[in-house]
Amino acid sequence: MRILLANTGHPSVIKGGAEAAVLDLAHALVARGHRVALVVHHGGSEVEESLDGGVRVYGLPNRNLYFGFDGAKQRPAPLRLAWHALDGANPFMAKAFGRILDRERPDVVNTHVLVGLSQLSWRESARRGIPIVHYLHEYGTMCPRGSAFRDGHICATPCMSCGLLTAPRKRLSRLVDTVVGVSRFTLERHLAWGFFPRARREVLPNVFTGLRFRPRPPGETGVLRIGYFGRLIPDKGAHLLVEAVKRLPPGGWCLDIAGTGDPAYVEALKAAAPPGVRFLGWTAADAFFPTVDISVVPSIWPDPQPRVTFESFMHGVPVVGSRAGGIPEEIDEDETGWLFDAGSADDLARILALRLADRADLHLDPETFRARLSRLDPDLVVQQYETIYSEAIARRAGESSAVPARALGPEIGTSP
Repeated sequence: MRILLANTGHPSVIKGGAEAAVLDLAHALVARGHRVALVVHHGGSEVEESLDGGVRVYGLPNRNLYFGFDGAKQRPAPLRLAWHALDGANPFMAKAFGRILDRERPDVVNTHVLVGLSQLSWRESARRGIPIVHYLHEYGTMCPRGSAFRDGHICATPCMSCGLLTAPRKRLSRLVDTVVGVSRFTLERHLAWGFFPRARREVLPNVFTGLRFRPRPPGETGVLRIGYFGRLIPDKGAHLLVEAVKRLPPGGWCLDIAGTGDPAYVEALKAAAPPGVRFLGWTAADAFFPTVDISVVPSIWPDPQPRVTFESFMHGVPVVGSRAGGIPEEIDEDETGWLFDAGSADDLARILALRLADRADLHLDPETFRARLSRLDPDLVVQQYETIYSEAIARRAGESSAVPARALGPEIGTSP
């Protein structure tokens, strides 16, 4: 197949999970014999073209009011609003994207995060009769903030600014043939807000590399070693964990917190932490997880698919995770971990107290962790991508032969 992937940036320019996952997918597809191109955007003034492991990479110059990944401090609200309004239906980026489509002539277009590239790339693909598969890594299509989460709470409905700014994206989403969620939660949130009404729906994990199972040595009864690994920001909920361990009887546990983040937040955590809590700063995963008995993922925001859960499983470490976003889909209770109510230090303390009393972490079957990770085998995941692409191509071919060709209607074929 000739496959064109599109994502906000290349990992060499934008350091993000989606960027790494899309490039891993591109390399895996090339390894399986496909012709793959990747379209990204950058802050320069010219189209940049390069090869990356057999993948043809096209870097389109930014054609908005500013390049959103230049590290600049927060810009004035009116400027940001104007940027998002143009980004959702940017004819300049769409024209550049169309030129790449004409050059590559792909069998299928697989879009990912489209910040900077614009959802008008869907219109360009549809005009050329190319099937579109869109992958939801996060919530950027339905919310300019990328989270659909505000002031510590999930947004049940779009606020006024989200509704206005994403209206063009919602109309354009009707052009997508297949929408794939990184988690069922992420997919269903978009559907609930009216996005992708005509698309076939699938759920598929990211392409993760390096998740090789390494069973941990037999544990010892005694002090329960609790761990937190990740960024230290309020939405990730490390403060809930600190509050939870305050409710535990002293002496039977210890907590190691590995990660960096906002200095003010980190200092507040340290000030609130009771004896028995250590702050390790940046720590490599391979050095951290063998030293803990239980890993806690206390996210408050609806985390679509945190990698840290799988990194814990890789070392045979069970996870105590919040019921937020896609986290419950990653954990099999009483087999690979346990769940607590998101945002509740009391419920987290309850779960930790139970594990302190029964040390169930010592009696879990290592094969359950291995089995969980096997679902993420890159070859298996890429085969599922191939199936989704082939089905989208077949459906589009069938529709083209059954329905007379016509121009796209003004409702979705013209820029708002």
